Amino acid sequence: MRLELFLLVDFFRSLMRGWARRIGMATMLIVGVIMSAPALSYASDHTIESVARKVFDVQSEVLPNGLHVIRHHRDFSDTLTLQLVVDVGFQDFTCEFAQAPHVLEHMLFEGTKRFDRKALRQRIRDHGGLSNGYTTEEYTYYTLDIHSSYPKIGFENLYSMVSEPLFNPEDLARTRSVIHSEFGTSANKLQLALARKRVVKEVAKARIYVGSNLECPEITSPDSVSMDLIKSIFARDYVPGNMTLIVMGHFDDAEVSEAIQATLAKLEAKPVPVRAPVHFGKIDYLSPLVENRGLFDPEVDISLYIPAPGSIQPENDAYRIVAEYLGEQLFYDVRGQRGMAYTPLAKVDNNSQYGLLEATTRTSSQWADEVIALFREKYAEIRANGVPEEDVVRLRRKLILEFESKQRYNLEQAQLYRHYRHQIREHGKMPDLVERMQKVDAAAVKQVLDTSFPPQPLITEQRAPTGWEAALRIVPASMLFAAVILWLMRRANRKRFSQKRL
Repeated sequence: MRLELFLLVDFFRSLMRGWARRIGMATMLIVGVIMSAPALSYASDHTIESVARKVFDVQSEVLPNGLHVIRHHRDFSDTLTLQLVVDVGFQDFTCEFAQAPHVLEHMLFEGTKRFDRKALRQRIRDHGGLSNGYTTEEYTYYTLDIHSSYPKIGFENLYSMVSEPLFNPEDLARTRSVIHSEFGTSANKLQLALARKRVVKEVAKARIYVGSNLECPEITSPDSVSMDLIKSIFARDYVPGNMTLIVMGHFDDAEVSEAIQATLAKLEAKPVPVRAPVHFGKIDYLSPLVENRGLFDPEVDISLYIPAPGSIQPENDAYRIVAEYLGEQLFYDVRGQRGMAYTPLAKVDNNSQYGLLEATTRTSSQWADEVIALFREKYAEIRANGVPEEDVVRLRRKLILEFESKQRYNLEQAQLYRHYRHQIREHGKMPDLVERMQKVDAAAVKQVLDTSFPPQPLITEQRAPTGWEAALRIVPASMLFAAVILWLMRRANRKRFSQKRL
């Protein structure tokens, strides 16, 4: 009896141990799933603790004179980047004077009362750095990269440039020449007219930006920009309240504060100019937009354009996902399936307030018409059907990872701060762009497609001229050349005849 009782108890113990193991394993599995949820989210979307996430950690202050200062620490290298952003650009001038802010940007590197042209450049280069300036539709900015041991030199350069430029007349003439070299244009009006140099993207942008000062289908020239205009822009726009200083890299806050107080904080507070808003008109998507390449060039560039919101607008994220999806569809079909083009791609090119979505590819004259038809077809399909949810998730993750990868460079981060400078000034912080992108789903993309994408895009074509177009370009020039030669020959004959009579 005791033996039977012992065996029965042992049986129940074994049974309980089995159930305990099963319950324990189940518990561990449940806990494991719960614990791995963040990791799964991480793998599917983005790294919550990523280094790049620190890009949103900024210090923002406005000095008594109105200068906005944004600071961001990046202490993994001995580099200091200083950028001074001025709210003046091409959009603020008519086409005739559109190059005025660009000319002014060049002129500020031509020397100051303390540092001549060579010293401005060499002071930065001799301390492990580089300096440059850029003018865009929306703003002008000056950037200095220097070894982080020498912040004082960088601040002295910037301060001298915006407080005591020389504005020598001979420098203006040289600056115009440099800008012509930059664009590949000429001050010779006849030469420019005969060359008929036009960049198809600029022509397309003029169509997209219709009704604004940016409607400039011809390459704008610096020749009409006078010294008086340069000085008036400098006096009106280069005031502290119209500027943002970005300081990023490896630096000591106290040392930077001291350098700012000794330089840019001394700029006199002046009224901030009232900037005219940019308004756009109705876009003509139907008229063909064709520009010519070389006379016998077999290559054809096909492009698609639509207007896009600025980077600060929430809809920008949906546009970027559509651009990525459109680029993939074009690549897999136009190149992958049909082999008719070389590397189609699509992207959103914008500043903080406005921009455009562009898709482009290079093909041959043999396939040009079919490629154009496919561009229209793919655009219409996406506009009608949207982007599948699984592709939105995939592309959303791709864009976040690309964003994080790019943040290894100071200049990439500085562009973010330039675009969001006004929001940072108003709210004291940088918006979390990763979090914003994570909220975009297929429904949000479809809503933007339905409400903001035009029924059809603007298509441009850059190709060799047809025989008739070539004749129209060559024959008038040939006739003019022949007329000049004939006139010279007649003049020479008259002179010879007069000498014989004598």
